[in-house]
Amino acid sequence: LACVRIGGVKNLNGFSCIGRKMVKDRRSIQQTQSRILDLTSTLSVIGFFYHNPSWFNPWNLSTHSWLLGGVLIRGAIAFYDHLVIFLIEKLSGAPLLPTRTVTNKPVRYVTLDTKSIVFLFINSIHEWIFVQRLCHYLWHSPNVSKEASDIGCINTVVALYVMFVILDVCYAPLHHILHMPAIYPLIHKHHHRQHYPTRGYLDAGNEHPIEHIIGVCAVWGAVMGALYVTGAHAVTIFVFFNVHAALAMLNHSPYDVRWNVVGLNYSVANHEMHHRKFTVNYAQYCMWYDIWMRTYADYEGPKKEDESGGKVRNRSSLEMEERKKKIT
Repeated sequence: LACVRIGGVKNLNGFSCIGRKMVKDRRSIQQTQSRILDLTSTLSVIGFFYHNPSWFNPWNLSTHSWLLGGVLIRGAIAFYDHLVIFLIEKLSGAPLLPTRTVTNKPVRYVTLDTKSIVFLFINSIHEWIFVQRLCHYLWHSPNVSKEASDIGCINTVVALYVMFVILDVCYAPLHHILHMPAIYPLIHKHHHRQHYPTRGYLDAGNEHPIEHIIGVCAVWGAVMGALYVTGAHAVTIFVFFNVHAALAMLNHSPYDVRWNVVGLNYSVANHEMHHRKFTVNYAQYCMWYDIWMRTYADYEGPKKEDESGGKVRNRSSLEMEERKKKIT
């Protein structure tokens, strides 16, 4: 294509129109692909339910009991979400992330739209099924020890550590794949509507149901792996599930919570960077994958004016280097 000169001045209106048309066509294609994916997924779930109804109800509950259990679980999760935030606010004294304390340029929050509410509803049903299946497995599986006399260091402390490691070994690369250009707009893009997560569970669970299934599969992989390696006790698995849920909620909160235990480097700031920058910090607890793939990024707080008018970071570079040393 060539620019058309009119009176010696380049006329770029043609290029602008072509660019807008290309963007519109790309969005139209993505919307069509998204509808096909959602329809195919829905029909697959319906077909699976038709042929395997017991998979959705492993305890063989009555319809009334199943629905009541789902409501109770929702209430328990809402209570747990508020309890975690209460403990952080009142007991830990964790400060707000620097981006949340700037008054002259507040961060932009996105409200829950209709699609978000639908996704949260679908994922809540999936969570209820997952809780049933997890509890059913713990109760009935001969591979899971439930006796108090069997509790030891290996199947508790070591097993808990192994679960968090395996979880990120599974989750981080899968998360990275969801950011591939051909896949991202169809599944994971919805979760990134909120660049500065603040609502805890509502922001953590606000994701495409396919992504939610991927996350649950990573949790199952962590449990199965720890059982195979350490013979994890049922109590350990229960603790892991609840701690992981709490940390997922905190990862989507405005609080600067962080800890480092033998290579497990949890930081809400790391996950905020992922929501802001998109292509960094794919892991949650072990940043090894991001260091290996060179996708790890230090936290960048808001900039403020110094006395000379230049811009400086609100956290020193020395602190950032110290955090990076701890991770490696």
